[in-house]
Amino acid sequence: MPADLPGIIRLRDRREALTLRTILTTARRLFATHGYARTPIRLIAKEAGVAPQTIYAHFGSKAGVLAGLVDLMDEEAGLPDLMAQSQEVEEPVELLGLLAQASRQVRERCGDIVTILSSGAAVDSDIAATQAEGARRNRLGVEMIIDRIRGTGCRTHPKAADIAVALMSAEVHDSLVRDAAWSHREYETWLKHTLVAALLP
Repeated sequence: MPADLPGIIRLRDRREALTLRTILTTARRLFATHGYARTPIRLIAKEAGVAPQTIYAHFGSKAGVLAGLVDLMDEEAGLPDLMAQSQEVEEPVELLGLLAQASRQVRERCGDIVTILSSGAAVDSDIAATQAEGARRNRLGVEMIIDRIRGTGCRTHPKAADIAVALMSAEVHDSLVRDAAWSHREYETWLKHTLVAALLP
């Protein structure tokens, strides 16, 4: 095996990752502008500078591209970093603060993706399925934090995960930030205090 082959493989992996990201960011923009139903694969391919076959090879379908936006949302909102950070935190109040920060970063950095999913879920089964997957991931993250808090010996409300998911919903965020003109910082601060008051004794 040539000595430089691992470097070539890493370069190929980086190029592939860049291509995937370009496809997803292009689809994100086009879905937000034209709507999911009115954005064909060929338009995504043209705008992304790739062949339609490249999109089908990586994502399988337009629904697969949409599902990829959930992965992009996790990455852009910094959720993997916050989850890693939570492993180093033992204080229940600070763990709930990480939930509030995660909710803020999703809404602030990826609100357009949340809107694409929420506005289209009622009329398109692909969007509804993708929204459900996003909600499932969100719920798992919340349950992980609640389990960490309980693991410290701190008591929590018996329905803590249900309450946290409701407080972190897009509807609550939009009511405060979009309708009442709160800043994202104000929203995060309120959410942290509200989670603490509602979930901890």
